[in-house]
Amino acid sequence: MIKLLGILGSPHPYGGSGSLLRCALYAAEELGCRVELVEVYRQRIEPCIGCVQDEEPTCRYPCIFEDYGREILEKLYQAEAYILATPVYWYGPSGPLKILIDRMTALENMVAFGEPSYVEGKVVGVITVGADAGATLTGAYLLTVLNAMGAMIPPWAHAYSHKGKEALFDDRAVMDAINVGRLTAGLALRVKGQEGPLTYMEDQELLVRIRERIFREKKAWEERHGAKEFESRP
Repeated sequence: MIKLLGILGSPHPYGGSGSLLRCALYAAEELGCRVELVEVYRQRIEPCIGCVQDEEPTCRYPCIFEDYGREILEKLYQAEAYILATPVYWYGPSGPLKILIDRMTALENMVAFGEPSYVEGKVVGVITVGADAGATLTGAYLLTVLNAMGAMIPPWAHAYSHKGKEALFDDRAVMDAINVGRLTAGLALRVKGQEGPLTYMEDQELLVRIRERIFREKKAWEERHGAKEFESRP
């Protein structure tokens, strides 16, 4: 079974990027993938201190820090595929997500120790939510970095919305996010020698079903945490 990890780079579990990430994960789940969602804001991730160097490489998996970042690196190492979702903060990903990407150097830099990059062969997709050109620039940045670490990019690997916390009402973005999940999972399945989709699909029934599932979860989350906290973490 393919393990697909969703990395949420937002402090808002059911905000725009969180909702679209769930669209992608639930679409992958329908293809038989085992999915997990990790929130980078849940605990502190120590920033990279630049152990990587050409003269005497010391940066290697699982990283020198024993923190939440290491836990996520372990999950990334074990997964066959990832989808990263983030709001746009000044034409780039959120701060904690950028810190995690820097820490992923410990996975990639295994090439300095005679091993392949531990990101090599993983399949990745991205989701961004923000204004203007920031949504596309952030997506391009994430895909470029992950590909440079050795990851593979499927067709239609980037979904985005300009509608902020209302992104779940953006039908095109929801359908795009569903396809990010489907096609990331599809390529990961192909890598394993199994059948998997590699073409974009329009499916309004699937869109409605997944969106309604997220609405139910969001409502239950609000009831558990209370309206006041929900307003500060939409």
